[in-house]
Amino acid sequence: MISTEIKNLSEIKRELTITMEKEDLEPIREKQIKRVRKEVQFPGFRKGKAPLGVIKNKYADTIEAYTIDAAIEEGFKKATRELDLVILGQPEAKKVDFTEQGDMISVIEFQTNPEVKLQEYKGLSFVKDKYIITDKTVDSSIEQLLHQKAEIETVEGPIEKGQQVVLDLQELDEQGEPLPGKSYNDISIKVGEGRFDPELEEQLYGLKNGAEKRIEKIYPEDYPQKEMAGKKEIYLVKVKNVQKEILPVLDDEFIKDLNYEDIKTVEDLQRVTKENLEKQYTNEAENRLSEDIAQALVDKNPVEVPQPVLDDYLERIIRDVRKKQPDLKMKDEEIRRNYEAEALFSLKWSYLREQIIKEENISVSKEDEEKFLAELENPQMREIYEKYPELMAQAKNEILYRKVIQFLIENSKIEENEIKLD
Repeated sequence: MISTEIKNLSEIKRELTITMEKEDLEPIREKQIKRVRKEVQFPGFRKGKAPLGVIKNKYADTIEAYTIDAAIEEGFKKATRELDLVILGQPEAKKVDFTEQGDMISVIEFQTNPEVKLQEYKGLSFVKDKYIITDKTVDSSIEQLLHQKAEIETVEGPIEKGQQVVLDLQELDEQGEPLPGKSYNDISIKVGEGRFDPELEEQLYGLKNGAEKRIEKIYPEDYPQKEMAGKKEIYLVKVKNVQKEILPVLDDEFIKDLNYEDIKTVEDLQRVTKENLEKQYTNEAENRLSEDIAQALVDKNPVEVPQPVLDDYLERIIRDVRKKQPDLKMKDEEIRRNYEAEALFSLKWSYLREQIIKEENISVSKEDEEKFLAELENPQMREIYEKYPELMAQAKNEILYRKVIQFLIENSKIEENEIKLD
């Protein structure tokens, strides 16, 4: 007879004690004696033909070691089956003892999924941003479209604000000699945009294509970086190209040239642009709220993540990183360190979601699936989802995730923070 006893050491660690009676242990021992007999070559006998008595005496320690290993394995498999245990990683045999009656008692430690106890997940308070899209925001977005469609023209005259300029820079020493390794070619800047050093940029105004000029930057004595305080940098700048944008006129003719299916007039463009901006910022606000909810639940509901689960998760991340960046020089251990905190958070949040789904009986109905398919704009995509069950399974997981978030929102206190975009 084999009896088992299980004890919780932590959220994820279990100690399993297996008692195997002598009568169950003996068949295992006999089997191991025959195994050793097949493996060894004993003098005077063909391999596998030595007398069992000789084998028992000569290889007693080996037979006992094999017997213990086989008995632990058999007992552990039986216990796993009968107790429906989830084993993560490699179990560890902590102790093996024999009673006076010859029964074997083995103690095995293993990791399993945590017993998640939800402490705080309802009634929490959050702030959700609500963006107000103004005409100025719409105009700014349309202006970006005009810049995308602008014609570029080379300018022969002097550099002015708003122009695109390509420069070569060579840093010089105080005697005007080029500093080795301090040459910067084909620097592209948009004058007045604020991305180039303002002090140097100011000295570019008035220069033309092909012009060369020495420009300087002097750092103040109280500059935060002490090694730069009071220092003067000297550059020889060469203007290689000056261009300006010629924006198209925003009228119905311009709209017509865009060939947008549902946009025929400037008013249509303004309306659709506003709708798209509202959708974009609403999605951003909802995603941020979802992230805030996930963070709050992880903070308020401690979950211990089993090391084997974390290791597997990080291995998948490392493989994905290697696949996307095959030339990456970073070592696996560095990638692991960079992603470990993110991986821990994702796994904790996953365990909490699963427990909420279980306790609140959240599920994906047939109506949910049909609604998802109906909302797909492309009929071909609907056919693909219907044809491939694995894709539909992924979609159901996403639907379930959204339903969990919606449940948490409905059971939280949400305050709106109105933000006017100008």
